[in-house]
Amino acid sequence: MVQAGQPNKGQNWQHWVHETYRQAQYGQLLHGKTMVVAVSGGPDSMLLMHWLAEVRHLQDNPMQIIVAHVHHGFRLEESQQEALLVKQAAEELGLIFEMTQVDSPGYAKKHHLNPQAAARELRYAFLKSVANKYNSPAIALAHHADDQAETVLMHMLRGAGSSGLRGISWIREEEGIRYVRPFLHVRKQELVAWCQTRGIAYALDSSNQKRAYLRNRLRLDIMPLLEQENPRITEALVQLAETMAAEDDWQQQHTDELFRSHVHSFGVEVKEDTGALEGTLKQQYLRFAMQYTAGCLMKRDVFLSVHVALQRRLIKLILNYLFLEAEQADFSTIERLRLRITEPKTTWREEAGNKVIAIREYDHIAWLSGRRDGAEPASVQCHIERGSGEMFYSSYPSKIVWNEMAVRQMEPDFLGDKFDAMFDADAIQWPISVRTRRQGDRMRVKGLNGSKKVQDMFVDAKVPSSLRDAMPIVEDASGQILWLPGIRRSDIALIGPATRSVVHIRFEPVS
Repeated sequence: MVQAGQPNKGQNWQHWVHETYRQAQYGQLLHGKTMVVAVSGGPDSMLLMHWLAEVRHLQDNPMQIIVAHVHHGFRLEESQQEALLVKQAAEELGLIFEMTQVDSPGYAKKHHLNPQAAARELRYAFLKSVANKYNSPAIALAHHADDQAETVLMHMLRGAGSSGLRGISWIREEEGIRYVRPFLHVRKQELVAWCQTRGIAYALDSSNQKRAYLRNRLRLDIMPLLEQENPRITEALVQLAETMAAEDDWQQQHTDELFRSHVHSFGVEVKEDTGALEGTLKQQYLRFAMQYTAGCLMKRDVFLSVHVALQRRLIKLILNYLFLEAEQADFSTIERLRLRITEPKTTWREEAGNKVIAIREYDHIAWLSGRRDGAEPASVQCHIERGSGEMFYSSYPSKIVWNEMAVRQMEPDFLGDKFDAMFDADAIQWPISVRTRRQGDRMRVKGLNGSKKVQDMFVDAKVPSSLRDAMPIVEDASGQILWLPGIRRSDIALIGPATRSVVHIRFEPVS
C-alpha cells in the first residue's frame, strides 16, 4: 500500500541532513564516489534515497547515485506498485534506476531456504551486480535503530555471544564492496516523520504485519511489552550493540594475534612461515600437510595459557577457516572441543563436523580437514654404503648425511644428539638400511639387558601416533636395529678402545 507523505515545513531538513551526515562520518567514504542505494519503497529506503540526493549538495564533487530495486516475486500486485513508486521517485530526483524481478519462492524451494533468506541472497546478488556495473565501491542500506534493536534481541534469544550481540555493522566490507548504513543511529519513527515532513510518498509492506516471521513478532508483540518496562529499550539495545561491537573487535584482535603467533596452518588463507617450526611439531606439520588438504597445529600449553574467552574464539576462528563455505561452528561444538583439550588424556581424536577432525597427540593439538586419497604412509627403505654421502629420506622429511673416518679424526669431545650418532664402522654389517617400522620390531637398548619393542619406545618417547609410521629406523645388513633417530641408539657397534674406523650419521630435518 502506497502512503503519501504529509508536508510539514516546521523542521529544517538541510540541517538534519547535515547533522546525520556528520554523525555517520561518511564524508570521506562518499566524497566523489558512485553510490548504489537499495530502495524497496518503504519509508526508510525512500528517505535514504532523498537524503543521499541532498548529501550531494554538501560535496565539492557530487557523487553519482544509482537506485537499485528488487521485485522479489512476493505480493505481485503490491510489488508492482512499489517498483513504479521507486522508479518515479528516482526519475524525479534525476537518479539512475536499476531494477530486477526474481523468483524468491522458487529459489527458496530449490535451495531449501526459508523465503526471507532466499530473498536476501537474491537481493544482495543484484546489488553487487549493480555496484560492479557502475564501478561503485559502496552500497547504502536503510537499516535503522529499530532494526538494530530487533536484530540484537533476535540474536540474544538464540544465545549469541559478543559477535552476535554487536548486531548490524555500520560498515561491512565484502568482495571489495562496502555496505554502509547511514541511518543505523536513527529511530524508525523519526524517518517516517521526515517522509511526512518532506512529502515523500512511500509503500507499506503488508507482509510486515505477518506474525509468521520472528522479526515481526518481536516488533509487533515483544518490543511493546519491553517498552512497558523500559520506554527506552530500543536505545538500550542499540547501546548494547555498540558496546559489544567494541569488545568483539578487541577480542578478535587478540585472537588474530594469537593465531598468527602460535598456530601453524596449511591450506588456509593465512601465510605460514615453516621456518619457525622445530622438532616434532615441524615433522607433524609436514606429515599432516601430506595427508590432509588443510590444517592448523599448535602447542597445547599455549592454548591452555590463555583466557577461556580466547580459547573459544581461537577454536571458532580455526574451524571457520577449515569449514570454508559451510555454516560457522556453533557454541556446543566449540565448547566440546575446548573441554576435550583441557582433559588429561594425552591422545584422542574428535569429530568437529563438516569433515573436520580435532586430535591431540601429547603436547600438540591439531585440526585437520580434507583427507587426501592415498594418504596412508607407504613403507620406505633406502641404503647407506660405506664411505661418505648424503640422501633425502622422504617419509620423515630429512637429509641423511654420513661420513666414515679414522677414529683419530673424530672430535674428541663428540657427544652427539638425538639426530646425530657415531658407530664403529667395522662392527656393522654393511650396507646400512634406513626404513620405516615393521610389526614386531625390537632393539637392544644401551644400558638395558635384552631388547625392547620399538612400539613401546615410541610411546615412552611420546612420539605422536601420526609420526610413528614415518619415523626412520636404522639397521645393518643382519637386521639388527642400530638406532632410532630422534629417540635413542642401541648397544651395537659402540665405539671403544679397539675401534679404528667410525661412521658418523646425521639426520637433518628439512621442509
